[in-house]
Amino acid sequence: MQIQDTHGLPVAVVSVQEARETDWETWRGRVAVVRVSDPPVAAWPALRAAGFLPKPSWLTWIAGTGDSEEEFLRGLHRKERQSVQAARRHAAAEELRVEVLPLTEPLLAEFLGLYERQMGRMRQALPVAVQQRDQLREASAELFAVCARRAGTLVGACLSQRLPEADLVRLRFSAVDERSRSHSLARVLYMAAVGHARELGFGQVSLGNDPNLYGHVVEAGLFAFKTRLGFRPVPSQSVHPHRGDDSADLVLGGPRLADPALLLSYPEPAEASSAEAGALRLELFSATAGPDASRYTGSYGGEVRVHALRPAPVPDEPAPVASA
Repeated sequence: MQIQDTHGLPVAVVSVQEARETDWETWRGRVAVVRVSDPPVAAWPALRAAGFLPKPSWLTWIAGTGDSEEEFLRGLHRKERQSVQAARRHAAAEELRVEVLPLTEPLLAEFLGLYERQMGRMRQALPVAVQQRDQLREASAELFAVCARRAGTLVGACLSQRLPEADLVRLRFSAVDERSRSHSLARVLYMAAVGHARELGFGQVSLGNDPNLYGHVVEAGLFAFKTRLGFRPVPSQSVHPHRGDDSADLVLGGPRLADPALLLSYPEPAEASSAEAGALRLELFSATAGPDASRYTGSYGGEVRVHALRPAPVPDEPAPVASA
């Protein structure tokens, strides 16, 4: 067993045998999640019996571009179409200039400044775009930026990457200022990026890759937002064969994990590889009695299960951790 500090979240990484034989109730309050990394499919039934949920470690959000914007919008819930229209009206009223541009060094620096300010407003932020600055520079010929400016000042942008071998445009990073966030400028940027991908002849768009545990680095509300925009989550390795694997989680909860938290698991009894698995099941965890799951499921059409978390006792001493 190894206790890891995963961006502030205490996670116990264990073997299949440890997962099955340990009384994890005694660890409640010391770790938030117990995880088996890349367990063999043959071990999934035993792990489920011990309370663990086999799942893809990462999720990729996919949508078809459609033959036209009208077709894409028809696939959205009526309220989401209204939200897109309202965001566009507000952008027009604010006289925002929205345009698609190649990614240059000055534009990347401008975007990262906006991105860092956005990260500073978040409860638990991981500044991935800043960490990948050099990678973005190297891939700049494959990238384009949808930019929104107010009187010449960048107030929102979405960086996207063309991946012709996968017939895919990947919406990698986005950021908006606080004023624009409250008026859903992100919706305007995403719709423009999808439209540009369609114009370029791409059949699919991806709204990024997320670690498959919402309520920590990524917030639970992001799940609902992405589903309402017409994207569906799939195991990352089904889109990018060399990126992502499976794991099995036992969620214990605690103060460093948001309430609610959620993840997507492989439904039983189909013991299949991730590439063969069918629809994923949404697992929602809360210590609150009768949480309103619909606030977080968005337009997700798969099965939903709600798990009641017990309050965590105050530990006698914290578990020693190793940074991860």
